[in-house]
Amino acid sequence: MMNTIVTEKMMPFKELEKKIFDYVCEMGRIMTQVILESYDEQLQETRNKKELRCKGTRQTTIKTIMGEVEYSRNVYETKDESGRKAWVYLLDQEMQMDKIGFFSTNLAEKIANVVADNSYHTAAEIISSTSGQSISHGGAWLLVQKLGERISAEETAMVKEMDATGGKGTKELKLLFEEMDGVWLKMQGKGHRKAPKQEMKVATMYEGWEDDGRSCSRCG
Repeated sequence: MMNTIVTEKMMPFKELEKKIFDYVCEMGRIMTQVILESYDEQLQETRNKKELRCKGTRQTTIKTIMGEVEYSRNVYETKDESGRKAWVYLLDQEMQMDKIGFFSTNLAEKIANVVADNSYHTAAEIISSTSGQSISHGGAWLLVQKLGERISAEETAMVKEMDATGGKGTKELKLLFEEMDGVWLKMQGKGHRKAPKQEMKVATMYEGWEDDGRSCSRCG
């Protein structure tokens, strides 16, 4: 493709920039596939063969900031703590591939950051034009729902742990700063109709302060 770009007639820089960007994303997708499958082969050879029985490869796709990457990785049969049959992908475990659905963490974070300041339609256009991954406004909405469900589950687990311990910790501080506020969010109901705004409570705490080199200090 690079040779094609060079031998083409001179084009506006905007078009050239886009062509090079697409080419780099394509090369990135190919490299990612090759590296992932190479890592998976290494894991297959070095695994504990008594505990992990290889059951062949499975094709999958991950949506990345470079675009969709298709690759194959081995699935293994093993036993869980209760002795029941379980299935694991060693590649996912070893590489900490904490995907949100089929979205990579990097792409999910990028979408979430853009959605925080824009509508889903605008966010989808921004992501599709500034990354190698094309996404619809519906896809962006679904991703945000999955992120919200994950955050909610994590917070629920933290609350249960706090209730179990009575909210008692082991760390003591001489001074603790607390800052609380509310953020009003625009809501959207069924049929894209406007719904009443809802307030989201926000709080943060600081353990102390540090000198910022000027005439004042900042919390940290």
